[in-house]
This record gives sequence, structure tokens and C-alpha cells, in this order.
Amino acid sequence: MIDAQRLLPRNKHDLDSIPFIVEAGYSAIAPILDELLDWTADSNWPVARPLADFLVTLGPPLIDPLSRTLRGTDGARKWHCISLIVRELPVDVLGGLEEDLRRLADHPSEDDRQEEVDIQAREALLRFERMSRPA
Repeated sequence: MIDAQRLLPRNKHDLDSIPFIVEAGYSAIAPILDELLDWTADSNWPVARPLADFLVTLGPPLIDPLSRTLRGTDGARKWHCISLIVRELPVDVLGGLEEDLRRLADHPSEDDRQEEVDIQAREALLRFERMSRPA
């Protein structure tokens, strides 16, 4: 059995951790999913993009952890979450975040507005609406 905590990046430059996280797969990282999301809190961190790219592949299990981030109080973190992960999600997963995205787009906090989270949320909703329309 893998100790999931040992899979977490040691610092924002720990790109060597990413292949181990990917190889371990969802069942091994499920207990640390929220902590892994913490490493995507700033898209300027070297580990953020490759980790986000992997997390997007997890599908529906990512909905609740992403929702917790989008319901949080850190506008910058929400902006990076939408930019790095939410915008790349398949339509079925994106639909699970529609309520959170609508709230951010329609009723952003002052911090969300300053960080332009409302704009990112609107763009994600437009993508969802385009993708979910019947062909």
C-alpha cells in the first residue's frame, strides 16, 4: 500500500514527483486530492501545470474538491483553479460545477471581482453551454 502523503510534491519546483503521482493513479491519491489541488493554487509554480493536466484526467471524482476550492474565500486561488483545471474539464465534469460557476459569475465577492474570477467563471460557463448543446 502506498503512503499517499509521500506522493505530495516537496516544494513548488518538485517536478520529479509528478510521474509518481500519475503512476499511482486515482485510488492511491484519492485521500490527498485536496492537498494536490493546493499545489495548483498558483499557475506560476512549476508543478502546477503538469499536476493540473493530470488532475483533469480524473473526471467526476474531481468535482467535490474543485467545488470546495470555488466556494472558498481565496479569489486568486479560484482564478488559478478555473484557469488551470476547470477550463480543461470534459463537459460532464464541468456540468457538476455549473452551480458554483454561476454563483461566481453572478454574485462574486469583492475579492473574486478584483481577481477577475467572475470573468473566468463566465468564460467557463460559455464553454459549458457551447459543449452541452445538441449537435
